[in-house]
Amino acid sequence: MTVLQDLHDFDLEQSTVNFWVFRRYTKGTPPEPKYTGKWVSLDKDLKLALKSTAAVFKAALTETLEYGLLAENNQSSALTIPQDETHAAKFVAESHDQTPAKRISEMKELANAEFYVVKFSGAQSNLYCVRKTDSTWKTRKRAGAIHTFFKSKTLKLDEAPSFHIAKDFDMAVLDDTIFIKHKPSFESILSHKAAHQDDFTQLLAQADFQALFTTTDAVSAYVGTNAMQLRRASAIKMKGHYLDARFMGNLRREYANFGLNIPFQADGKIAPTPESCPDIFKALLDHRLKSHFSEKIYDVQNTADTGM
Repeated sequence: MTVLQDLHDFDLEQSTVNFWVFRRYTKGTPPEPKYTGKWVSLDKDLKLALKSTAAVFKAALTETLEYGLLAENNQSSALTIPQDETHAAKFVAESHDQTPAKRISEMKELANAEFYVVKFSGAQSNLYCVRKTDSTWKTRKRAGAIHTFFKSKTLKLDEAPSFHIAKDFDMAVLDDTIFIKHKPSFESILSHKAAHQDDFTQLLAQADFQALFTTTDAVSAYVGTNAMQLRRASAIKMKGHYLDARFMGNLRREYANFGLNIPFQADGKIAPTPESCPDIFKALLDHRLKSHFSEKIYDVQNTADTGM
């Protein structure tokens, strides 16, 4: 598997640069993302600027963490996930088809792109740096403003649309690995949020999950379409603690000692309320923990099994 050092060692200076813009749509049941891309020619100065941006992007990353539903990174770290666990191969494959038919010749072909990919082609491999577009790429946003530029001490009307290219990237794809700097953009571009929504739908339909509650209405309302709550619901499904009779027995005995607001009924079922759902999720995620050293109780955002 590709590691951070491989990203650092990628020779940007000797690479060739190509710029692709993509639109995304979904189809099928369950829905899967489809990507349509086109490429555009770049002048020398822009190519150098993009190489500089990519160099800063990869130099800033000093460590990696394995991608998880609840894992979070900081400005100097990246989350990593195997490319084959995502839909990234679809836009990577599209970028191999750099034919005249897919070359952009009109400004309108750039407008409303959802994201762009800067493809750096080296001697041994390609590096794909990806960024979600901002509002300057949206026709509707541009229509609501008068665009100007300053020249010769005068503010003038700018009738030619401009498109902002950020001095950073949301993620980079190198060989079999994706290095993620901005998790929400990664999940949006590659439809990971849609996967979480599908997970939650499946979770609510499971008889074992339904059996925990008097009704799941409050749980469904609590999660809604919130990205973080959908991730947590996916993590609950993935961990499967609710399927473990020993875990659930311990929870029923100890929840009050851990300060959890979980309205257990006489029959052992939970009667969830909007107020109790946060604690129910903490419990099912196993995120309310007690230190054997300080004897203090903590809430944690993510857990990693030590294997001990």
